[in-house]
Amino acid sequence: MKGTNDEGRKVDEGVWGIGDIKELLDAEDKVTKPTQWGLVTTDTFKALGITRKLLPSGAYNITKDNNDGAPVFFRKDVKGDKTIRVSEGISPQIIKEIHDFWRKGDVFKKYGFLHSRGYLLYGNQGVGKSCIVQQVMSDAIADGGVVFICGNPAFFNLGLKVFRQTEPNRPLVCVFEDIDAIIRKYGDDELLSILDGANQVDRVLNIATTNFPENLNKRIISRPRRFDRVYKIEGPNENTRREYLASKLPKSEKLNLWVKKTTGISFAGLAETLISVLCLGNSLDETVRVLKDLENGHPNSQDFGNVGFGKGGGAGTTGDIEGNDRDDEATRRPTSAPRSKS
Repeated sequence: MKGTNDEGRKVDEGVWGIGDIKELLDAEDKVTKPTQWGLVTTDTFKALGITRKLLPSGAYNITKDNNDGAPVFFRKDVKGDKTIRVSEGISPQIIKEIHDFWRKGDVFKKYGFLHSRGYLLYGNQGVGKSCIVQQVMSDAIADGGVVFICGNPAFFNLGLKVFRQTEPNRPLVCVFEDIDAIIRKYGDDELLSILDGANQVDRVLNIATTNFPENLNKRIISRPRRFDRVYKIEGPNENTRREYLASKLPKSEKLNLWVKKTTGISFAGLAETLISVLCLGNSLDETVRVLKDLENGHPNSQDFGNVGFGKGGGAGTTGDIEGNDRDDEATRRPTSAPRSKS
């Protein structure tokens, strides 16, 4: 499929059929001075700084300008551990489905549907939901797309509307991590408006995660075209653990032993096992014991100092992490005698 750029030259329209996005972005990077006038009111103008036809590829948070109420897009530097793409389980299936979805825009248009899709991933913490989301985001950005990460749904909805007015056909991924927490803080009215495509947002993939699907209203979790696929994400099986560990372990380590010892440990736990043993020098047996206690339990204040590799702290220790939030006698004791009520 071929298209043309601003100079009339043919360019390959790529995966999403909208021209060579990267070529256009590279060209815009060369613009170093104001090029247009901005309309303030009917008869008032101001010289704008650098303007762009395309929002640079990346992941963005959306907030609102306090002066004029316009949405502001902040590009995030999304960093994390290197993602390992496994060949078994639900993860590669989801990635393939999404890849196929992006290629079928013409089919959706043919039958009169918005080119949109929704995925809800649920499961215990650490099982790999965020890893799948990261892969979806990375693939979209690598192909010249844009990712919006939902914070305040009202600002997010406004940003979607303005983005589509500015770039009608750009592929877009909307991420709602811990969607139950978003609803608990902001309610679900704006969120339902986003998921229902009230602004007729086309060429969009919505992907959400939750640890607690039971906390979601049925109108969120059981309504097609809001979330068309709802997948339970479970911990890695033996083959997946083997594939993941083989990609990380030095050849001197006994892979079969690691695979056997880490039975029942989540993806997050596997990463911590590698860090604890390879980076911090702890033993494999002790690390696995600590992680299984941590993943299967729920420590309270009486357990502080008794979990981990020693009371003084260390890998896997439950204790002072942030703000020195210890529940000991010193922190419970009032600094002055309580006043009696008159």
